[in-house]
Order: sequence, then structure tokens, then C-alpha cells
Amino acid sequence: MTDALPIAASPIISVQGVQKWYGTFQVLKGIDLEVYPQEVVVLMGPSGSGKSTLIRTLNGLETHEQGRIVIDGVELTQNPRHLETVRREVGMVFQQFNLFPHLTVLQNITLSPIWVRRWSKPEAEEVAMQLLERVGILEQAQKYPGQLSGGQQQRVAIARALAMQPKIMLFDEPTSALDPEMIKEVLDVMRSLAEGGMTMVIVTHEVGFAREVANHVLLMDRGQVVERAAPSEFFLNPKEERSRQFLAQILS
Repeated sequence: MTDALPIAASPIISVQGVQKWYGTFQVLKGIDLEVYPQEVVVLMGPSGSGKSTLIRTLNGLETHEQGRIVIDGVELTQNPRHLETVRREVGMVFQQFNLFPHLTVLQNITLSPIWVRRWSKPEAEEVAMQLLERVGILEQAQKYPGQLSGGQQQRVAIARALAMQPKIMLFDEPTSALDPEMIKEVLDVMRSLAEGGMTMVIVTHEVGFAREVANHVLLMDRGQVVERAAPSEFFLNPKEERSRQFLAQILS
């Protein structure tokens, strides 16, 4: 567990007073959040609390109606240039793997670097093979997603996001669709990313992982941040009653 904040002059992610509605329903109610380079922030909370919506606003997959989001010095607006700049620097891994079933593992990983980064095919394939080795499935390079286990597919999804060489990685419940025995292999990859200094924002209910890897844990409920604390404080001595109620449910 890493409780100390990384030393940095300014946050790489700055969220100020962000609000969002779905029709008449307000899903985010004035969210403030700062994430510094090499920091790992875990978002927890009940279903419908706004966690996934918040993380999806950080790369423009969801728009926000009020407030500001600044990613690595670029304000996230509907300006296409701003969106493109931010998405180049922010990788995202979802609950579902979203791999192209008709492409091999290697082709899935090299597609974006070739078309977006304008890398040559040999260059993209070299990086892809290095990443597949890093996530422990180098031997799966020529297989199709349907030939892989869920844990292997999620590791391909992580490698695909890393292939764009992002400064920030976002994870939206990356283990929720996996069988229990496959969860560890994905969390091990995420641990190695944290150890390597990757800035990460993670929506998860994996308590052991959050205790070990997070710099800060945030509890969200009804579109608001209820509590933010280091893991040692959040899990052992939460200040808010809502946090205590939530932990009693997930730790029981």
C-alpha cells in the first residue's frame, strides 16, 4: 500500500465542480478531484453512485454540463482537437473487453498505433509483442479473442490501451466480468503498472487490491464524493457514516 502522495508540482488530472445530468436526473453533483502523476486513485461506491460516469468523463466518452476537467494541461471540451489530444494520452479499459473478434490479438493491439500514431506495421508489432510479454500472454499473439479466456482477453485489452503509450490509464471495473480465478491475473498486471509509475484511476470493489496499490480511495454515493482518504484510513477508520455502512456491506 502506498499512502504517500507522489511529489509533483501540479495534478495531471483536475476535476472542478463537475456536474452531469441524464435528462432530469443529476448523476454527478459538483465533483472535485485531483490526481497527481504516478498516483493511483480507486473509486468505490454502490451501483448508481456515478463512479463509471465520472471515469468516462475523464476521456470525453461522457460530456459534462458544468465544471472543468483538465487532463495534462488540456481542458476537456467538445472541441475536437482537445478531445483528440486528451484521448491520445488517456487509455481506458472497460468491464467488457471490446476486442475486435475478427482480428487476431496482435492485430487488435496494433490497429490504433498504425492508424492514429502513424507507426509502421513492423514498429507497431514490435511494441505489441513487448506488451504481450509484459502482460504474460506473448504466446497468444496469433489467436483470435474467441480462443482466449476472459482473463486473457482483458489482458489483451490492457495491452491494447498501453500500445498508445498513454500517460494515464482508466479502469472501469476491469474484473467484474471475470470468473474469480481469472481476477488475480488481471490485478497482477495492474499492480505491475502501478509499480512502474503509471497514473491510474480505477473503479473497483477489489478491497485487497485497493489496500495494496492505491494512494487514495474515494467513496462515491448519489453523485457525490463522500470521503477521500489513504487506504489505511479509509478501510480501518473511515470518518463518514456512509463509508462505514458501505464497508460493512462489502467486507461482511
